[in-house]
Amino acid sequence: MPGTPRKSTPKVQPKVVEPVEVVDEIVDDAFDLLSVLDTEDLPPVRAKLVDVNVDIRRSYSGTEAIQFSELLRTDQIELAMQLIAGKEGGAAIAKHLGTFTIEQAMKIVNKLANMSNLISGETFALLPASARGMDGAQSPQGVNGITEETSAAS
Repeated sequence: MPGTPRKSTPKVQPKVVEPVEVVDEIVDDAFDLLSVLDTEDLPPVRAKLVDVNVDIRRSYSGTEAIQFSELLRTDQIELAMQLIAGKEGGAAIAKHLGTFTIEQAMKIVNKLANMSNLISGETFALLPASARGMDGAQSPQGVNGITEETSAAS
């Protein structure tokens, strides 16, 4: 109607949302996700390698489980062995591992890792390419993708 004042609806102002600050300190009641990597609390098991008798630990925190994998990945076998068999035992195991072929040493490392409950299955994938004999490996196939045996048989 002309002459009647119009009622205007107030415009809704968008709500200003303050960014949430990331807290640097760990909240005491927060769930520690690394705890899912903890192993069972089991007593050590005795193992022997050549002339070395060691006790293999079987109880580890999630942090230690990650440390073990990282030591294997970075080719620090002696430190990895010390984590599971103690300083002296681990050093002695690592010394013996150095005298074996890569395949033999890998079998022993796999067995020790499984005995320790840090790994189930094979640790082969954790090791660097140099430890697996894969660094700079030449393909057995020639330029055309044919092995020498195949071309000789033709």
